[in-house]
Amino acid sequence: MLKCFTVPVSSDSADRFAARFGVAPAAGKADWLRARLIEAIHDGWLKTGDVLPGARDLAAALGVSRGTTDAVYTQLAVEGFIHQSPRRRPSVAGLPGVGPSVPDTLTSAAPPPTPSVPDPALFPHRAWAAASRASLAKLTAEDLGYPDPSGHPRLRAVLADWLRRTRGISVAPDDIHVTAGIAHAMALLADVLGARTWALERPGSPGSTHMMRQLVNVVQVPIDDSGLMPEAIPPEAGVVLVTPTHQYPTGALMPAERRRALVDASGAAGRWVVEDDWDSHVAPAGIPSAVQALSPDTVVLMGSLSKSLAPGLRLGWIVAPAAVATRLKEVRERTDLGVSAVVQLTVAELIESGGLDRHLRRVRAEYARRRMKLAERVRPYGRLTGEPGGVHAFVPTPEPGPLVDEMTRAGVPAVAVDDERYPGAVISVAAFTSERARP
Repeated sequence: MLKCFTVPVSSDSADRFAARFGVAPAAGKADWLRARLIEAIHDGWLKTGDVLPGARDLAAALGVSRGTTDAVYTQLAVEGFIHQSPRRRPSVAGLPGVGPSVPDTLTSAAPPPTPSVPDPALFPHRAWAAASRASLAKLTAEDLGYPDPSGHPRLRAVLADWLRRTRGISVAPDDIHVTAGIAHAMALLADVLGARTWALERPGSPGSTHMMRQLVNVVQVPIDDSGLMPEAIPPEAGVVLVTPTHQYPTGALMPAERRRALVDASGAAGRWVVEDDWDSHVAPAGIPSAVQALSPDTVVLMGSLSKSLAPGLRLGWIVAPAAVATRLKEVRERTDLGVSAVVQLTVAELIESGGLDRHLRRVRAEYARRRMKLAERVRPYGRLTGEPGGVHAFVPTPEPGPLVDEMTRAGVPAVAVDDERYPGAVISVAAFTSERARP
């Protein structure tokens, strides 16, 4: 049992409390006094064993009733902040000692900086505001309750139609699971697919590689000019994560023969293919359908609005076979209960109104112009390779440092790729505005 040691308090102790606490409010005096006393204990102004003023003295000094002070003292004693005993002034019981230790985290789960971010100046503010107003006007009482963990039914229906039209995939609304972006999708799939080892591209997205290493065992598979090499996937890999439409960093487009080989090899091995369709909607018209169209039972597709609109929206999707979609919903039901219904309905309205398609046509044309200017600027260092379009470009060069430095000085995000087969620099096309294009 803890012993209570008292410390003498001077006769002006109540006045000292009044000087620290200030004037009591007109209403809520008990809550105010309780909060001030707890704050004083947490701050160390009142230490374990310090004796508090008598209830009558403190009430007079603070301008509150004796009953208020007695009630606050009684509540603090019940809560364990102070000791009370007959014919003695209350004393501070103190706070618990040092809290439980937090496990050391060797590395952060946050992805490293990347040049693959859209230009926020191109965000369609008017179209978004109009979609937001329209969606709010249609809100129902059900919409304001807890959302469906799989995603709002209206958004999933709209996305299914939009993805069939824009990505040529086989999808029904129930195949779609709405997420808070690609990173969230990868974390969910690491749990749901159950594979201990994932195969990732080398070189590949530093953000994806960094994050997946926090969740699973990662093995990296070399790429060539056609993308990831299926024959190099190790047998222990239960999942292979690929960017076939716009490989990061090289920008390579996986041709039809390689896509079929990837699907066939993975199907034979009982391996999932996770397709990161990360920026296809800002690629030029005419790109191939997603790999998911070849084998909906083998390929799980991830997409988001992070490159087409803004990463701050935190909205993405997973297209998956029924069994995976069911497991995803179960996981969300016991974790975070889904994405904001208001954001989901705004996006549904933006797509249905044609506002998103109009925005995408505008940014594709703008990024194409910026890419042409970037190609001129980097010509002394090399040429842009890979498929045109998207928010980044790749310049193969054995010494990327000087180019990265020049772009950084111009305010254009750029990073070096340290790979023996594909050394070079990844440069933001989205940030290469007219002002920054000047030498």
